[in-house]
Amino acid sequence: METQTALKKMPRGAKVKELLLKNFAFAGLLLVIVLFEILTQGRLLGQKNLLNIFNNFFTIGLSAMAFTFIMALGELDLSVGAIVGFAAMAGAFAAKLSLWLILPAALLAGLLVGALNGLAIAHLRVESFIGTLAMSFICRGMTTWLLNGSVGVPISMRAFDANWVKIVTFVVVMVLLYFLYEHCAYGKHCRAVGASSEAARQSGVRCKSVRTMAFVLSGVVCGLVGFFTLIRGCTASSGTGNAFEFDVLLAVLFGGMPLSGGWTVRFRSAVIGAVAMAILKSGMSLTGIDGMVQQVVQGIILIVVVTLSFDRKNAAVIK
Repeated sequence: METQTALKKMPRGAKVKELLLKNFAFAGLLLVIVLFEILTQGRLLGQKNLLNIFNNFFTIGLSAMAFTFIMALGELDLSVGAIVGFAAMAGAFAAKLSLWLILPAALLAGLLVGALNGLAIAHLRVESFIGTLAMSFICRGMTTWLLNGSVGVPISMRAFDANWVKIVTFVVVMVLLYFLYEHCAYGKHCRAVGASSEAARQSGVRCKSVRTMAFVLSGVVCGLVGFFTLIRGCTASSGTGNAFEFDVLLAVLFGGMPLSGGWTVRFRSAVIGAVAMAILKSGMSLTGIDGMVQQVVQGIILIVVVTLSFDRKNAAVIK
């Protein structure tokens, strides 16, 4: 009732924009499905292509769900792709000691980089855009230097790339993160800090710890993505995870998350946006669009989405 009353009091232009933003995620997803189903002549949702869509959705969706906590804070993380590559490298080197160390090494590498991000942003007060971009350069440089080409793992590791393993993994991670975000104090604290850091601090929220943990959580999930990326290709290289951060960022924005953070950030936006991004990437590949052109298209979509969702009144809270 309150929402309907508020809409009635708005000017007509504001009403249209409010309704558009409210239903943007679902409308965007429907548009992507219909458009590429037509362009691919029904091949988009064909049985052969659904596996490709799922593989894209799996990695983007995992990172996007963890990215939700960072978005709720009104922060950004541009080191996501570099962490995936760094974690894959750590897993590849660990495989030389024992195959059982691949997953722990990848998770530990992600946790370490996430903790460094959190330390720089929460305690050293470096702006998240600059801090995570710098960390991205550091991780990429170290990965390129240490790998000196590429490092492989036994092809037997592909057994863990089975669809049922990924489905179980995704469901478990989704349930845990959803519960943490929607039903635990930590999720509420993230949104409170994003809405007003000072008000949250005065209410007893430990803002530095909340920020640090969000980047640690994102780092650990990126480590998990790095593990699955490694075992799928059985190789870690300097290009592993390249530009993955923009897939994740576009997914959460496509899902309707505001850059300003706060209480309007919804967990479901990560899942919806990840589905849309997976279909978008698969659809462009099916239509024969070149990889560089795909980046151009994604860049244009990013500008459009930011233009629609950016709240200039709260621009000051974006770090």
